[in-house]
Amino acid sequence: MAKSAPSGPVIVLAIIIGSIFYFANWIYQNPLNIIYVILALAVIIALIRIYSSPFHYPYFEHTFDVSGKRKPNIEKLIDEYLIEKRFDEIKLHEQNIQKWKSQCIEMIEQSRFHKIRQRQYDECLDDAHCYQFKLIRQKTRYQQRNYVKQSYKVNVTDSSYSCNYNYLHSRYSKLYSINFEAPLVDYAAKEQRNLMTKELREKIARRDNYTCQICGKYMPDGVGLHIDHIVPVSKGGKSVPSNLQVLCSKCNMSKSNK
Repeated sequence: MAKSAPSGPVIVLAIIIGSIFYFANWIYQNPLNIIYVILALAVIIALIRIYSSPFHYPYFEHTFDVSGKRKPNIEKLIDEYLIEKRFDEIKLHEQNIQKWKSQCIEMIEQSRFHKIRQRQYDECLDDAHCYQFKLIRQKTRYQQRNYVKQSYKVNVTDSSYSCNYNYLHSRYSKLYSINFEAPLVDYAAKEQRNLMTKELREKIARRDNYTCQICGKYMPDGVGLHIDHIVPVSKGGKSVPSNLQVLCSKCNMSKSNK
């Protein structure tokens, strides 16, 4: 019966043991060899420290959970984030980036390896992609334990998007000009009536306390309650809170007839 060849781990173990015995015998023959080894290791460690970059760009990262959403619009998600956070987190992070740059420049000026550190710093800079947004979806996975199939959730990256500070500042300025009423893509949409979602209707109804803004009729059960565009869509009116109001059916009809 033919003998089987040694397995991979056995061969590796044999090589390691053989190398240890060879190295021990080499040092035994000349004890000064250990000094050469230590010096060589010291030089290698010094070179690694010199040529390893100490700079790590401080990226801003934010994750959007788009589970259950079809074809999510990243620009709309960013606008909603800016509307909610009012740009404070972005400005704070930009200040941190500028502070980090100042610290890096100071480190370079004090370093003995000025040219190497300057090159490493220049390669590290990535201002064009410093703000990174990731879209994730929760997916269901299954595993079997003790012959029982169990489900669990994992986050899967759907897509990602990166931009610079000027891009976010520009979007923030545009949102500010419309008083943060809606994401820019919605504000510029031609079909404004399609933006009248159930959530938006309920928001306006609660804001106006279910009360007609012309005659004062109170409609807590929602019967006869209409959400009206103050400036009609036909005349350029937007489906945003400042252009919406609660009207009763009678007042809405009389307004439409004018």
